[in-house]
Amino acid sequence: MKPKPNHANLRWVWLILPVLIGAAGASGELPEFMRKPSPYHLRVLCYNINWDAIFESGDPDNHDWWEYDKSDEFVRVETAIDPDIVCLQEINWDRDPQDVADILDSALPLGDGIGWRAHSGSDNVIAARFDLSMLATDTNPTTNRSQAMALVDLPDETYPVDLYLMNAHFKASGGETNIARRQQHADAIIHWIGDIKTAGGYINLPAGTPIVVLGDLNVYDTDPHYHLTTLLTGDIVDEGTYGPDLSPDWNDTDNTDTLPVHNGVGADDWTWRDDSGSYNPGDLDHVIYTDSVVDVGSSFVLNTTTMSPADLTAAGLQANDVVLEAGIGYYDHLPLVIDFFIPGSVPGDLTGDGLVTLADWPGFVECLDGPQTPPSPPLPLNTAQCLQAFDFDDDSDVDATDFGAFQSLLGGS
Repeated sequence: MKPKPNHANLRWVWLILPVLIGAAGASGELPEFMRKPSPYHLRVLCYNINWDAIFESGDPDNHDWWEYDKSDEFVRVETAIDPDIVCLQEINWDRDPQDVADILDSALPLGDGIGWRAHSGSDNVIAARFDLSMLATDTNPTTNRSQAMALVDLPDETYPVDLYLMNAHFKASGGETNIARRQQHADAIIHWIGDIKTAGGYINLPAGTPIVVLGDLNVYDTDPHYHLTTLLTGDIVDEGTYGPDLSPDWNDTDNTDTLPVHNGVGADDWTWRDDSGSYNPGDLDHVIYTDSVVDVGSSFVLNTTTMSPADLTAAGLQANDVVLEAGIGYYDHLPLVIDFFIPGSVPGDLTGDGLVTLADWPGFVECLDGPQTPPSPPLPLNTAQCLQAFDFDDDSDVDATDFGAFQSLLGGS
């Protein structure tokens, strides 16, 4: 029988752990709100760029009736944000999505002969540092608007699951017809998620695969925008066409809206604004996710107009980089940035912040010899959680041998 660890001898580490913990993320040039919580977080950018504005003026593939040239501004924004996954709306539907990948290859080269991968559906493009599979554009049954849908194939050595994205641009403008089209679009997406969660049909994913629905959802304050409620709760309006209601998260609960705010602080959460018109600023853009299987480490709406000169310089940005026409206060849409964390990506990280820190130590103590029944303070852990986080030597227990690995992740001694 393996000798039982002496917990009393291990608790002395409380006295020295603080000096072992590095100040990850505390240094660096970027403003604090723009820093990724850890290298293991997946940074997703959602951005309606205004009809091909990221391409240079005169590009023959630009949208033929509306054109701004914000190509330099887009490169600065991309470089500062440094995303892992980019979801854009209002890319000319006749344009090759590789055109977006080419910009990212130039601004954020991956090296080793690897390029960004891209997939489009309607005017939506998903671009990623990783391979994309299960590419699709239309749900079943389809609506009058498609979207870009893809499974982001994350590296198996780091991430226990992949990430599924649905990048959509809902019908714009008011009126009963357009309101109905937005609702149909939401009903179809929930129907598709129901297909994902059940065997057979058009698409199957492993249970627990994080699902993210994002984009310009055109959630106006002048209409009921029940379509947002449908995406969150799974309440389908046209059940005759799209089937019965369903709880969209894997644990049969509601989805969650990230609700980022400007530069990570304050109360401003609008993502669209035009001071020259009559409409109020609004949070038209949203990022919705299955929070039972993926966490949000940080999030923000980038508004360069309110950043300090020092922060702009540090980030390599300019004050009007997110504005289309500064003189009339025409912002159009702002970029949304979400840092997702998939639990289990970092051995030793029980808190889900992507780091192994003193905050994970109470969990390690509880998991020594397995959790108690009933669970003892400070954390109500089960055996599977303990083994996933702290069984570094894969011998189906957590003991003094695993403490050495845990100590090493904290910086050694």
